[in-house]
Amino acid sequence: MSNSSPPEPPSPLNIDEWMAIFVAFTAISSIGYWVQNKQDQGWTLKNLQFLPPSPQPNQTPEALSTPKPTPTAPESSPVISNPIPTAPKSPSPRSPTLAIPRLSKLLTRKKKPSPTPPTSSVEFSDVPNNFWANPAIASLAKRNVVVGFPDGTFEPERFATRGELAAMLQKAFDRKNKQNPVDFEDLPPNYWASDAIAEVFQTGILKGYSDNRFRPNQPVSRAEVLVALVTALNLKPPSTPEKSLQSFKDGEQVPDYAIAKIAAAKAAGLVTGYRNGELLVPSKPATRAEVAAMIYQALQQ
Repeated sequence: MSNSSPPEPPSPLNIDEWMAIFVAFTAISSIGYWVQNKQDQGWTLKNLQFLPPSPQPNQTPEALSTPKPTPTAPESSPVISNPIPTAPKSPSPRSPTLAIPRLSKLLTRKKKPSPTPPTSSVEFSDVPNNFWANPAIASLAKRNVVVGFPDGTFEPERFATRGELAAMLQKAFDRKNKQNPVDFEDLPPNYWASDAIAEVFQTGILKGYSDNRFRPNQPVSRAEVLVALVTALNLKPPSTPEKSLQSFKDGEQVPDYAIAKIAAAKAAGLVTGYRNGELLVPSKPATRAEVAAMIYQALQQ
């Protein structure tokens, strides 16, 4: 027989042990409740990582996790480096108003002054300061010997007509009448230079043609201008006029009726030749600038 006795039955738990078990059970339950609550708020006790909030009824997880791209203009859209500012259609009281004056400045253009007829104090738009005949034209314009056109130009390179020459000579010289007036067949009564033509003819400065015509719209030659100026100044020709004209390479081209007076014009310094004075070109139509230069020189006598 064995001397060992059976184990004694466990003694019943005392009140302290039951209280410890109750406290442990309550603590475990509280921890479980806390963990469950934190999982609902996006936390996990395992790794304590933040979880994204639950999607809203009208949103998908992709919309929450992926940021929306910034809209850009399509590649085919034009790129304007300096767009013109435009005013808003319906600006609010607080809208900026700087665009409106800037737009008005861009759209506003200063109107060019309307051309006016040249006067004694107005410069001609087509006669710059460095133009060779500017001093002569400007001086004669101040004295109203030459005038321009209603658009403010002088047209210095246009050929002068016999009518224009008559008008310039009438204002430049004051001479007594020497002959009776003549009614030229090609000169209508309302022609703009009728009075000037009649006066310069009566003073003998300009003559008509043998067919009783004046030809007012015909370009005047350089020889005719010089002959008229010498007549107006009553200059005396040199003793040997033909020899005097030999200094010009084309001196032999001077018409017979003009040899003596052109020689007198050369001696008085009225001739403006070409190629440094080598050519006279007597039959060439004179430009308005050339006529002004020759009259200017004549008035210096």
